[in-house]
Amino acid sequence: MEQNVMELITQSVVKFNAFLWGAPMMVLIVGISLYFTWKLKFIQKYLFHAISLSLTKSRSAGAVSSFGALVIALAAMVGTGNIVGVAAAVSTGGPGALFWMMLSAFFAMATKYAESVLAVKYREQNPAGEYVGGPMYVLKNGLNMKKTAAVFAIATALMGFADALIQTNSLVAIYGSVFQAPAWITTAVLVVLTAAVILGGVRKIAAFCKWLVPFMAVLYILLCAAVIVTNLDKLPWAIACIFKSAFTGTAVLGGAVGITIKEAVRYGVSRGVLSNEAGSGSGAIAAAAAKTPNSVRQGLISASTVFWDTLVICLLSGVAVVIAGDWQSGTLFGAQLAENAFGRLPGGSFFLLASLSLFAFSTLVGWSYYTAKSVQFCLGVNVEKPVYLVWLVIMCLGGFLSPKLVWELADTAIAVMCVPNILSLWLLRKEVFAETKNYLSAELAYARRFARE
Repeated sequence: MEQNVMELITQSVVKFNAFLWGAPMMVLIVGISLYFTWKLKFIQKYLFHAISLSLTKSRSAGAVSSFGALVIALAAMVGTGNIVGVAAAVSTGGPGALFWMMLSAFFAMATKYAESVLAVKYREQNPAGEYVGGPMYVLKNGLNMKKTAAVFAIATALMGFADALIQTNSLVAIYGSVFQAPAWITTAVLVVLTAAVILGGVRKIAAFCKWLVPFMAVLYILLCAAVIVTNLDKLPWAIACIFKSAFTGTAVLGGAVGITIKEAVRYGVSRGVLSNEAGSGSGAIAAAAAKTPNSVRQGLISASTVFWDTLVICLLSGVAVVIAGDWQSGTLFGAQLAENAFGRLPGGSFFLLASLSLFAFSTLVGWSYYTAKSVQFCLGVNVEKPVYLVWLVIMCLGGFLSPKLVWELADTAIAVMCVPNILSLWLLRKEVFAETKNYLSAELAYARRFARE
């Protein structure tokens, strides 16, 4: 009876998300990325300059360094969604979903840039003396749309709590599969470790992420590379499969219903947004806390997070899952696909478990910060510690829910975030263009003067 109710709820959320993530949402997310790419004259060309800027110190006002803001954003972005979420996208949208995820992410770098430019421009200091910002402050300070700002903040908080469920759920599933660990033990350990970091505030979160994010990213990239190198003979087939199914749909084995092009686009784009957060605006919350001399500098640095998160880590994840081939069964989902793909390597299950643990932990830390700042926007600066405590309680529920339901709930929350954020980007687009023009003009003038000297 209980299982039937849960299945009914899951199917209802799936149907609602099919409406939310229909053609209008695809047009909004992809359209705004294409628009900013065009109007900003291909801002993606500054990628390597942005990576260089992220490593340069600044003495400007802010709560954390530009690199600190970058790694908090990456910590929130690079989570189990980069492993389990990508595998889920392949299982529900076919290998073609990976193509649409990469394509939308490439153009989404322009959206991420615009979000962060506005977040820094319209940030403010709270009573605790911290710089705070993000789409809710852009809507309030830039457009005087206080009610819409509150809607965004509430949606972001709900997304944060959904993300707490996702990360815990994914770890419980993989630890249960590999070590037969009881759900309550995995959950308890994760809650204690997370509490030890997040209760120390933004500076402790940034300090923690500065060493964790690079380490976990390198570890996982090496793991994916090992899967690909040991299956080099299958790589041409996998690449062809990704491109072909992006435009023709996917047939699966076992008599299951095939996957359409529409599903490939829907799951590719939605899982991409869930991973790199471009369009949802959450990453701009971290950008607003950075020590930066101007908004464009931080915008460029923030845009580089999409490159690392989706165009590197998610791409390698997806190729490894496609090469393994288990997605063709039509019966495996998310964590099971990831485990099968990496478990064929000697010690692969252990390294996958280590990567998942680090990814989940970093995302819990990053999203707890976003959630706290969103609730603070609505209720005031004094609610930060209570929010973190509620966050830890919500984590406890994640190990006992259906994986599919958890991912679908996250899709719902992030869709609600996208609408007010994209509205603010459109209404304040001229502000982004003006800020960019002024910065780039100054940079070019400096470069010419340096060349003459």
